[in-house]
Amino acid sequence: MKRKILSIIAISALFNLHLYAQKENSDAHLFGHVVCEKCKEHLSFATITIQGTTIGTSTDETGHYQLINLTPGTYQVRATFVGHKPMTQEVTLRPGETIELNFNLERDALGIEEVVITGNRNETNRKEASVIVNTISSRMFRSAQAVTLGEGLNFSPGLRLENNCQNCGFSQVRMNGMEGPYAQVLINSRPIFSGLAGVYGLELIPSNMIERVEVIRGGGSALYGSNAIAGTINLILKDPVNNSYEVGFTGGMIGAGTGRPEDRAGDYTLQLNTSLVSSDSRTGMALYGFYRDRDPYDANGDEFSEISRLQNNTIGTRLFHRFSNRSKLAADFFNIREERRGGDRFAYPLHETNIAEAVTHNITTGAITFDQFFRSMDKLSLYMSGQRINRDSYYGALQSFRDYGTTRDFTTPWEYSTMFSWEGLSLPWEWRKTVRV
Repeated sequence: MKRKILSIIAISALFNLHLYAQKENSDAHLFGHVVCEKCKEHLSFATITIQGTTIGTSTDETGHYQLINLTPGTYQVRATFVGHKPMTQEVTLRPGETIELNFNLERDALGIEEVVITGNRNETNRKEASVIVNTISSRMFRSAQAVTLGEGLNFSPGLRLENNCQNCGFSQVRMNGMEGPYAQVLINSRPIFSGLAGVYGLELIPSNMIERVEVIRGGGSALYGSNAIAGTINLILKDPVNNSYEVGFTGGMIGAGTGRPEDRAGDYTLQLNTSLVSSDSRTGMALYGFYRDRDPYDANGDEFSEISRLQNNTIGTRLFHRFSNRSKLAADFFNIREERRGGDRFAYPLHETNIAEAVTHNITTGAITFDQFFRSMDKLSLYMSGQRINRDSYYGALQSFRDYGTTRDFTTPWEYSTMFSWEGLSLPWEWRKTVRV
Protein backbone atom coordinates (compact mmCIF):
# COMPACT_ATOMS: atom_id res chain seq x y z
CA MET A 1 0.00 0.00 0.00
CA LYS A 2 2.75 2.47 0.91
CA ARG A 3 4.59 1.73 -2.34
CA LYS A 4 1.42 2.42 -4.32
CA ILE A 5 0.91 5.75 -2.55
CA LEU A 6 4.52 6.82 -3.16
CA SER A 7 4.22 5.80 -6.83
CA ILE A 8 1.09 7.93 -7.22
CA ILE A 9 2.85 10.91 -5.63
CA ALA A 10 5.88 10.52 -7.90
CA ILE A 11 3.77 10.25 -11.07
CA SER A 12 1.67 13.26 -10.03
CA ALA A 13 4.79 15.32 -9.32
CA LEU A 14 6.30 14.53 -12.74
CA PHE A 15 2.98 15.30 -14.41
CA ASN A 16 2.74 18.61 -12.58
CA LEU A 17 6.30 19.65 -13.44
CA HIS A 18 5.54 19.00 -17.11
CA LEU A 19 2.41 21.13 -16.94
CA TYR A 20 4.26 23.83 -15.05
CA ALA A 21 6.92 24.04 -17.75
CA GLN A 22 4.23 24.37 -20.42
CA LYS A 23 2.32 27.06 -18.59
CA GLU A 24 5.02 29.57 -17.70
CA ASN A 25 4.58 31.86 -20.72
CA SER A 26 0.90 31.39 -21.59
CA ASP A 27 0.13 35.15 -21.24
CA ALA A 28 -3.52 34.21 -20.62
CA HIS A 29 -4.74 36.71 -18.02
CA LEU A 30 -8.02 37.25 -16.20
CA PHE A 31 -9.06 40.39 -14.31
CA GLY A 32 -12.19 42.18 -13.14
CA HIS A 33 -14.14 43.40 -10.11
CA VAL A 34 -16.81 42.15 -7.69
CA VAL A 35 -19.76 44.43 -6.89
CA CYS A 36 -22.77 44.13 -4.59
CA GLU A 37 -25.79 44.11 -6.90
CA LYS A 38 -28.10 46.05 -4.55
CA CYS A 39 -25.79 48.65 -3.01
CA LYS A 40 -23.54 48.98 -6.10
CA GLU A 41 -20.43 48.99 -3.89
CA HIS A 42 -17.23 47.13 -4.66
CA LEU A 43 -16.66 44.16 -2.31
CA SER A 44 -13.22 44.09 -0.75
CA PHE A 45 -11.53 40.71 -0.20
CA ALA A 46 -14.15 38.63 -2.03
CA THR A 47 -12.89 35.17 -2.98
CA ILE A 48 -12.34 34.20 -6.64
CA THR A 49 -11.77 30.52 -7.48
CA ILE A 50 -11.49 28.50 -10.67
CA GLN A 51 -13.54 25.35 -10.12
CA GLY A 52 -11.88 22.00 -10.72
CA THR A 53 -8.45 23.53 -10.03
CA THR A 54 -6.51 24.81 -7.05
CA ILE A 55 -6.21 28.35 -8.48
CA GLY A 56 -7.78 31.16 -6.50
CA THR A 57 -7.31 34.71 -5.27
CA SER A 58 -9.26 37.53 -3.62
CA THR A 59 -10.16 41.07 -4.52
CA ASP A 60 -8.11 43.92 -3.09
CA GLU A 61 -9.45 46.76 -0.95
CA THR A 62 -10.97 48.35 -4.06
CA GLY A 63 -12.84 45.17 -5.04
CA HIS A 64 -10.65 44.25 -8.04
CA TYR A 65 -8.71 41.06 -8.78
CA GLN A 66 -6.33 39.57 -11.33
CA LEU A 67 -5.05 36.11 -12.27
CA ILE A 68 -2.09 35.95 -14.64
CA ASN A 69 -0.42 33.26 -16.78
CA LEU A 70 -3.30 30.81 -16.58
CA THR A 71 -3.39 27.61 -18.59
CA PRO A 72 -5.52 28.11 -21.73
CA GLY A 73 -8.89 26.39 -21.66
CA THR A 74 -12.53 26.75 -20.65
CA TYR A 75 -13.20 27.22 -16.93
CA GLN A 76 -15.99 27.91 -14.46
CA VAL A 77 -14.98 30.93 -12.36
CA ARG A 78 -16.74 31.38 -9.01
CA ALA A 79 -16.99 34.52 -6.84
CA THR A 80 -18.05 34.31 -3.17
CA PHE A 81 -18.40 36.83 -0.36
CA VAL A 82 -19.80 36.55 3.16
CA GLY A 83 -23.48 37.49 3.25
CA HIS A 84 -23.91 37.22 -0.54
CA LYS A 85 -24.94 34.47 -2.92
CA PRO A 86 -22.05 33.02 -4.94
CA MET A 87 -21.93 33.55 -8.69
CA THR A 88 -20.34 31.33 -11.33
CA GLN A 89 -19.47 32.31 -14.89
CA GLU A 90 -17.83 30.41 -17.74
CA VAL A 91 -14.78 31.84 -19.47
CA THR A 92 -12.53 30.60 -22.27
CA LEU A 93 -8.85 31.59 -22.04
CA ARG A 94 -6.54 31.63 -25.05
CA PRO A 95 -2.75 32.19 -25.19
CA GLY A 96 -1.79 35.86 -25.28
CA GLU A 97 -5.33 37.04 -24.47
CA THR A 98 -6.52 39.11 -21.50
CA ILE A 99 -10.20 38.86 -20.50
CA GLU A 100 -12.23 41.04 -18.15
CA LEU A 101 -14.75 39.11 -16.02
CA ASN A 102 -16.94 41.05 -13.57
CA PHE A 103 -19.34 39.78 -10.90
CA ASN A 104 -22.50 41.30 -9.38
CA LEU A 105 -23.36 39.41 -6.19
CA GLU A 106 -26.84 39.28 -4.68
CA ARG A 107 -27.31 39.51 -0.91
CA ASP A 108 -28.04 36.23 0.93
CA ALA A 109 -29.63 36.98 4.28
CA LEU A 110 -30.18 33.31 5.21
CA GLY A 111 -26.72 32.07 4.20
CA ILE A 112 -28.11 28.98 2.44
CA GLU A 113 -25.77 29.40 -0.54
CA GLU A 114 -22.59 28.87 1.49
CA VAL A 115 -20.14 26.09 0.63
CA VAL A 116 -19.50 23.66 3.49
CA ILE A 117 -17.14 20.72 3.91
CA THR A 118 -18.38 19.07 7.09
CA GLY A 119 -21.62 17.73 5.62
CA ASN A 120 -20.13 14.78 3.73
CA ARG A 121 -16.33 15.34 3.85
CA ASN A 122 -16.37 17.09 0.43
CA GLU A 123 -17.08 20.67 -0.58
CA THR A 124 -20.85 20.93 -1.02
CA ASN A 125 -23.35 23.72 -1.37
CA ARG A 126 -25.01 24.18 1.99
CA LYS A 127 -28.56 23.69 0.70
CA GLU A 128 -27.49 20.45 -1.02
CA ALA A 129 -25.73 18.96 2.03
CA SER A 130 -27.18 15.72 3.38
CA VAL A 131 -27.25 17.10 6.95
CA ILE A 132 -27.85 20.51 8.51
CA VAL A 133 -24.57 22.42 8.82
CA ASN A 134 -24.41 25.65 10.84
CA THR A 135 -21.52 27.99 10.08
CA ILE A 136 -19.85 30.68 12.18
CA SER A 137 -17.94 33.11 9.97
CA SER A 138 -14.92 35.22 10.88
CA ARG A 139 -17.20 38.26 10.64
CA MET A 140 -19.30 36.85 13.49
CA PHE A 141 -16.19 36.45 15.65
CA ARG A 142 -15.28 40.10 15.01
CA SER A 143 -18.83 41.38 15.59
CA ALA A 144 -19.09 39.54 18.92
CA GLN A 145 -15.49 40.44 19.88
CA ALA A 146 -14.84 36.74 20.49
CA VAL A 147 -11.07 36.38 20.80
CA THR A 148 -11.09 32.58 21.15
CA LEU A 149 -12.98 29.71 19.55
CA GLY A 150 -14.93 28.96 22.71
CA GLU A 151 -16.33 32.47 22.98
CA GLY A 152 -17.71 32.28 19.43
CA LEU A 153 -19.40 28.86 19.71
CA ASN A 154 -22.26 30.34 21.76
CA PHE A 155 -23.56 31.89 18.53
CA SER A 156 -24.36 28.52 16.95
CA PRO A 157 -27.79 26.92 17.63
CA GLY A 158 -27.73 23.98 20.01
CA LEU A 159 -24.29 24.81 21.47
CA ARG A 160 -23.49 26.18 24.91
CA LEU A 161 -20.04 26.84 26.36
CA GLU A 162 -20.00 26.46 30.13
CA ASN A 163 -17.36 26.95 32.81
CA ASN A 164 -17.18 23.88 35.07
CA CYS A 165 -14.39 24.97 37.40
CA GLN A 166 -13.83 28.41 38.89
CA ASN A 167 -10.26 27.63 39.92
CA CYS A 168 -8.77 25.93 36.86
CA GLY A 169 -11.11 27.55 34.33
CA PHE A 170 -12.05 24.23 32.71
CA SER A 171 -14.72 24.78 30.08
CA GLN A 172 -16.63 22.42 27.81
CA VAL A 173 -19.11 22.78 24.98
CA ARG A 174 -22.48 21.08 25.26
CA MET A 175 -24.12 19.96 22.04
CA ASN A 176 -27.78 19.01 22.32
CA GLY A 177 -27.25 18.84 26.09
CA MET A 178 -24.46 16.23 25.90
CA GLU A 179 -21.09 16.78 27.55
CA GLY A 180 -17.88 17.85 25.82
CA PRO A 181 -16.23 14.40 25.37
CA TYR A 182 -19.09 13.42 23.02
CA ALA A 183 -18.21 16.20 20.52
CA GLN A 184 -15.50 15.74 17.88
CA VAL A 185 -13.29 18.78 17.17
CA LEU A 186 -11.62 18.79 13.71
CA ILE A 187 -9.00 21.06 12.18
CA ASN A 188 -9.42 21.36 8.41
CA SER A 189 -11.66 18.26 8.57
CA ARG A 190 -8.90 16.17 10.19
CA PRO A 191 -9.23 14.52 13.64
CA ILE A 192 -5.90 15.69 15.08
CA PHE A 193 -7.49 17.48 18.04
CA SER A 194 -7.22 14.76 20.70
CA GLY A 195 -9.37 14.31 23.78
CA LEU A 196 -6.59 15.71 25.96
CA ALA A 197 -6.40 18.88 23.88
CA GLY A 198 -10.17 19.24 23.99
CA VAL A 199 -10.26 19.65 27.79
CA TYR A 200 -9.05 23.26 27.58
CA GLY A 201 -8.64 23.52 23.81
CA LEU A 202 -11.74 25.57 23.01
CA GLU A 203 -10.23 28.53 24.86
CA LEU A 204 -6.70 27.87 23.61
CA ILE A 205 -7.39 28.44 19.89
CA PRO A 206 -7.50 32.14 18.91
CA SER A 207 -10.20 33.33 16.54
CA ASN A 208 -7.84 35.22 14.22
CA MET A 209 -6.50 31.95 12.77
CA ILE A 210 -10.00 30.68 11.86
CA GLU A 211 -11.69 31.31 8.52
CA ARG A 212 -14.98 29.76 9.64
CA VAL A 213 -16.42 27.07 11.92
CA GLU A 214 -18.79 24.39 10.65
CA VAL A 215 -21.04 22.64 13.18
CA ILE A 216 -23.09 19.46 12.77
CA ARG A 217 -25.34 18.34 15.61
CA GLY A 218 -26.62 14.81 16.01
CA GLY A 219 -25.53 11.24 15.44
CA GLY A 220 -25.13 11.66 11.68
CA SER A 221 -21.80 13.35 12.35
CA ALA A 222 -20.37 9.98 13.49
CA LEU A 223 -18.95 9.83 9.97
CA TYR A 224 -15.93 11.55 11.56
CA GLY A 225 -15.30 9.04 14.31
CA SER A 226 -16.62 7.47 17.48
CA ASN A 227 -16.22 10.70 19.47
CA ALA A 228 -18.76 12.52 17.30
CA ILE A 229 -21.85 11.21 19.10
CA ALA A 230 -23.23 14.65 19.99
CA GLY A 231 -21.81 16.37 16.92
CA THR A 232 -18.81 17.74 15.08
CA ILE A 233 -17.03 21.10 15.23
CA ASN A 234 -14.83 21.65 12.18
CA LEU A 235 -12.31 24.53 12.18
CA ILE A 236 -11.32 25.81 8.73
CA LEU A 237 -8.04 27.74 8.98
CA LYS A 238 -7.37 30.88 6.96
CA ASP A 239 -5.70 30.59 3.56
CA PRO A 240 -3.36 33.27 2.19
CA VAL A 241 -5.21 34.86 -0.75
CA ASN A 242 -3.62 38.31 -1.12
CA ASN A 243 -0.97 40.65 0.24
CA SER A 244 -2.38 42.11 3.43
CA TYR A 245 -1.77 42.67 7.11
CA GLU A 246 -3.98 43.29 10.13
CA VAL A 247 -3.28 44.30 13.73
CA GLY A 248 -5.91 44.34 16.47
CA PHE A 249 -5.90 45.14 20.17
CA THR A 250 -8.73 44.45 22.60
CA GLY A 251 -8.99 45.54 26.20
CA GLY A 252 -11.64 44.79 28.81
CA MET A 253 -12.30 45.09 32.53
CA ILE A 254 -13.95 42.29 34.50
CA GLY A 255 -16.04 43.46 37.44
CA ALA A 256 -16.26 47.09 36.36
CA GLY A 257 -19.11 48.81 38.22
CA THR A 258 -19.45 46.06 40.83
CA GLY A 259 -17.51 45.16 43.95
CA ARG A 260 -14.35 46.84 45.17
CA PRO A 261 -12.11 48.69 42.67
CA GLU A 262 -9.10 46.61 43.74
CA ASP A 263 -10.90 43.40 42.77
CA ARG A 264 -11.32 44.38 39.11
CA ALA A 265 -9.39 42.32 36.58
CA GLY A 266 -8.06 43.34 33.18
CA ASP A 267 -8.27 41.20 30.03
CA TYR A 268 -6.07 42.29 27.10
CA THR A 269 -5.43 40.65 23.73
CA LEU A 270 -3.21 41.44 20.75
CA GLN A 271 -3.84 39.84 17.33
CA LEU A 272 -1.54 39.91 14.31
CA ASN A 273 -2.30 38.61 10.79
CA THR A 274 -0.40 38.94 7.55
CA SER A 275 -0.38 37.11 4.22
CA LEU A 276 1.95 37.24 1.23
CA VAL A 277 1.11 35.84 -2.22
CA SER A 278 3.30 35.80 -5.33
CA SER A 279 2.19 37.80 -8.37
CA ASP A 280 1.12 34.64 -10.23
CA SER A 281 -0.82 33.33 -7.18
CA ARG A 282 1.22 30.11 -7.20
CA THR A 283 2.95 30.51 -3.83
CA GLY A 284 1.61 32.02 -0.65
CA MET A 285 2.28 32.31 3.06
CA ALA A 286 0.06 33.40 5.95
CA LEU A 287 1.37 34.27 9.41
CA TYR A 288 -0.69 34.87 12.51
CA GLY A 289 0.08 35.64 16.13
CA PHE A 290 -1.99 35.99 19.29
CA TYR A 291 -1.23 37.19 22.82
CA ARG A 292 -3.66 37.30 25.76
CA ASP A 293 -3.15 38.36 29.35
CA ARG A 294 -6.06 38.05 31.80
CA ASP A 295 -5.85 38.78 35.51
CA PRO A 296 -7.64 36.61 38.10
CA TYR A 297 -11.00 37.90 39.31
CA ASP A 298 -12.40 37.51 42.83
CA ALA A 299 -16.11 38.36 42.73
CA ASN A 300 -17.03 38.01 46.44
CA GLY A 301 -13.82 39.06 48.22
CA ASP A 302 -13.06 35.65 49.77
CA GLU A 303 -9.50 35.74 48.32
CA PHE A 304 -10.26 32.85 45.95
CA SER A 305 -10.60 33.49 42.24
CA GLU A 306 -13.86 32.98 40.35
CA ILE A 307 -12.12 33.53 36.99
CA SER A 308 -8.63 32.12 36.58
CA ARG A 309 -5.52 33.98 35.49
CA LEU A 310 -4.17 33.08 32.06
CA GLN A 311 -1.49 34.02 29.58
CA ASN A 312 -1.61 32.72 26.01
CA ASN A 313 0.96 33.01 23.23
CA THR A 314 0.14 31.56 19.81
CA ILE A 315 2.09 31.72 16.56
CA GLY A 316 1.40 29.88 13.34
CA THR A 317 1.73 29.81 9.58
CA ARG A 318 0.12 28.30 6.50
CA LEU A 319 2.12 27.81 3.28
CA PHE A 320 1.10 26.61 -0.16
CA HIS A 321 2.56 26.10 -3.61
CA ARG A 322 0.73 25.21 -6.81
CA PHE A 323 2.72 23.09 -9.25
CA SER A 324 -0.04 23.52 -11.84
CA ASN A 325 -3.67 24.59 -12.08
CA ARG A 326 -4.80 21.22 -10.76
CA SER A 327 -2.34 20.46 -7.98
CA LYS A 328 -1.53 22.07 -4.67
CA LEU A 329 0.83 21.34 -1.79
CA ALA A 330 -0.07 23.01 1.52
CA ALA A 331 1.55 22.95 4.95
CA ASP A 332 0.25 24.15 8.33
CA PHE A 333 2.08 24.76 11.58
CA PHE A 334 1.11 26.45 14.83
CA ASN A 335 2.28 26.44 18.42
CA ILE A 336 0.17 27.36 21.46
CA ARG A 337 1.69 28.08 24.86
CA GLU A 338 -0.67 28.89 27.69
CA GLU A 339 -0.48 29.16 31.47
CA ARG A 340 -3.62 29.36 33.59
CA ARG A 341 -4.01 29.34 37.33
CA GLY A 342 -6.81 29.70 39.85
CA GLY A 343 -7.09 29.63 43.62
CA ASP A 344 -5.50 32.05 46.08
CA ARG A 345 -2.10 33.59 46.97
CA PHE A 346 -1.03 34.18 43.35
CA ALA A 347 2.27 35.72 44.44
CA TYR A 348 3.38 32.41 46.02
CA PRO A 349 4.53 29.10 44.47
CA LEU A 350 1.76 26.60 43.85
CA HIS A 351 2.62 24.35 46.80
CA GLU A 352 2.51 27.29 49.23
CA THR A 353 -1.15 28.14 48.63
CA ASN A 354 -4.30 27.08 50.45
CA ILE A 355 -5.69 25.82 47.17
CA ALA A 356 -4.41 26.04 43.61
CA GLU A 357 -5.35 24.53 40.26
CA ALA A 358 -2.93 25.35 37.45
CA VAL A 359 -2.06 23.96 34.03
CA THR A 360 0.65 24.84 31.51
CA HIS A 361 0.13 23.79 27.88
CA ASN A 362 2.59 23.51 25.04
CA ILE A 363 0.72 22.34 21.91
CA THR A 364 2.54 21.94 18.59
CA THR A 365 0.59 20.99 15.47
CA GLY A 366 1.83 20.38 11.94
CA ALA A 367 0.14 19.13 8.77
CA ILE A 368 0.90 18.68 5.09
CA THR A 369 -1.65 18.13 2.31
CA PHE A 370 -1.30 17.30 -1.37
CA ASP A 371 -4.34 17.64 -3.68
CA GLN A 372 -4.41 16.63 -7.32
CA PHE A 373 -7.34 17.15 -9.71
CA PHE A 374 -7.33 14.93 -12.82
CA ARG A 375 -10.65 16.10 -14.23
CA SER A 376 -13.39 18.33 -12.84
CA MET A 377 -14.70 15.54 -10.61
CA ASP A 378 -11.59 13.37 -10.13
CA LYS A 379 -9.43 14.23 -7.14
CA LEU A 380 -6.59 12.58 -5.26
CA SER A 381 -5.86 13.85 -1.75
CA LEU A 382 -2.98 12.83 0.51
CA TYR A 383 -2.76 14.14 4.03
CA MET A 384 -0.55 13.66 7.06
CA SER A 385 -0.44 15.56 10.35
CA GLY A 386 0.66 15.38 13.94
CA GLN A 387 -0.08 17.09 17.21
CA ARG A 388 2.07 16.93 20.33
CA ILE A 389 0.80 18.13 23.72
CA ASN A 390 2.93 18.68 26.81
CA ARG A 391 0.89 19.54 29.90
CA ASP A 392 2.24 20.32 33.36
CA SER A 393 -0.38 20.61 36.08
CA TYR A 394 -0.95 21.14 39.77
CA TYR A 395 -4.22 20.32 41.52
CA GLY A 396 -3.68 20.54 45.28
CA ALA A 397 -4.54 22.13 48.59
CA LEU A 398 -3.04 22.78 52.02
CA GLN A 399 0.51 23.25 50.71
CA SER A 400 0.81 19.77 49.25
CA PHE A 401 3.95 18.72 47.33
CA ARG A 402 2.40 15.55 45.92
CA ASP A 403 -0.07 17.11 43.50
CA TYR A 404 2.24 18.11 40.66
CA GLY A 405 1.66 16.18 37.45
CA THR A 406 2.67 15.98 33.82
CA THR A 407 0.97 14.54 30.72
CA ARG A 408 2.31 13.85 27.22
CA ASP A 409 0.14 13.11 24.18
CA PHE A 410 0.90 12.60 20.50
CA THR A 411 -1.73 12.18 17.76
CA THR A 412 -0.94 11.35 14.12
CA PRO A 413 -3.88 10.76 11.79
CA TRP A 414 -3.12 10.43 8.09
CA GLU A 415 -5.36 9.79 5.15
CA TYR A 416 -5.29 8.68 1.55
CA SER A 417 -8.53 9.39 -0.27
CA THR A 418 -9.72 9.58 -3.85
CA MET A 419 -12.91 10.68 -5.55
CA PHE A 420 -13.40 9.50 -9.14
CA SER A 421 -16.44 9.71 -11.38
CA TRP A 422 -17.47 8.02 -14.59
CA GLU A 423 -20.34 9.57 -16.54
CA GLY A 424 -21.88 11.08 -13.44
CA LEU A 425 -21.31 8.07 -11.17
CA SER A 426 -19.18 8.91 -8.13
CA LEU A 427 -16.80 6.21 -6.93
CA PRO A 428 -15.24 7.34 -3.64
CA TRP A 429 -12.58 5.31 -1.87
CA GLU A 430 -10.92 6.24 1.39
CA TRP A 431 -8.49 4.80 3.89
CA ARG A 432 -7.80 6.37 7.27
CA LYS A 433 -5.45 5.64 10.13
CA THR A 434 -5.15 7.35 13.52
CA VAL A 435 -2.41 6.65 16.02
CA ARG A 436 -2.28 8.06 19.53
CA VAL A 437 0.75 7.63 21.73
